[in-house]
Amino acid sequence: MIVPEGPDGDKNSIFIVGDAHQRIYARRASMSACGINIRGRSRKLRLNYRTSDEIRTWAVSILEGMSVDDLDDGLDSLSGYTSVFKGASPVLISYASQEEEVEGLINWLESLDKAQIEISDVGILASTNAQLDLIASRLSDAGTETVFLKSNQSDNRGRVGVRLATMHRAKGLEFHAVALPFLSKGTFPSKAALRAAVDDVDRRNIIQQQKSLLHVAATRAKRALRISWTGASTEFF
Repeated sequence: MIVPEGPDGDKNSIFIVGDAHQRIYARRASMSACGINIRGRSRKLRLNYRTSDEIRTWAVSILEGMSVDDLDDGLDSLSGYTSVFKGASPVLISYASQEEEVEGLINWLESLDKAQIEISDVGILASTNAQLDLIASRLSDAGTETVFLKSNQSDNRGRVGVRLATMHRAKGLEFHAVALPFLSKGTFPSKAALRAAVDDVDRRNIIQQQKSLLHVAATRAKRALRISWTGASTEFF
């Protein structure tokens, strides 16, 4: 048991779970700075029940070399973490054109259908809504149903269709299979995001947030992960 039972009627207990490796926004918080003493009262959860060991290993490699806090005044690492099951390695594919990349994505969805993977348990996660609009248009032309997951919308699995969501929106969700398209150099992270940096420190922070975002997106996949790009890939892997 992680949290011991308290006395009946106790309303002063609090249970906090966090992972700074999944911090996708600039806001930071220290438990001690908030008046919460966790020293000697915390433990690490090292078993991953959602993601296969192969997908987890690839996602962790994105964060290699990053300095990540432990939500207090120390540093954290992902060493010693493991998954409870194994599966297929992530598939990484390069294309000569964006048109070919989207066509490859459609073919991949068809292969999942043949493998009897429910279409509603497939997520396509991109960094921008414009990219999702492009994918949705092509999937519609191919006769594939889609469900857009907006920021204020829950994922009702009763609705049939491939789930389309931004990487930010996908945090907290999980899918049997996930595709991460358009991970090209200059596209992810976007040039605009890097140009917004006011100095070198700010630029490093933006890059770290984007790496964490890719890590989060990849770990939405339980058993199948597909990564694609056009031309040169992002420098994150």
